[in-house]
Amino acid sequence: MSEGLAQELAPFGIRVAIIEPGVTRSSIFAKNIDAPNQSGAYDAHYRRLFAFYAEGIAKATPAEEAAATILEAITTHEPRLRWRCSWGADELIRARESMTDEEWVALGQHDDDNAYYDEFEQRFGLDIRPKG
Repeated sequence: MSEGLAQELAPFGIRVAIIEPGVTRSSIFAKNIDAPNQSGAYDAHYRRLFAFYAEGIAKATPAEEAAATILEAITTHEPRLRWRCSWGADELIRARESMTDEEWVALGQHDDDNAYYDEFEQRFGLDIRPKG
């Protein structure tokens, strides 16, 4: 959607900046400290997403650094469409760009969490296995 908007606004001299964050330290973590829901259709997906953010919390970029990226994106004299910031952003985006859409979809089809974590680490270079 943002890419389409960038094309629509280009004739008017308006630039669109897509901020592509990884994990940014913010108050959202304090609001979601409970363990993942252990039942239901989304339990595996939520558990794996929770593992990604749990790993990222310790390494997360402070919100001020993400804000600095946003400020740079809107004030730069050398605009570009994409701005990556925060822990994991480069790894996630680079790896996703190297995958086919079918490989991306298949990643979510693992029945076993360890198999998912293994493939996630292989593809993205990030070990998100729950610690402890």
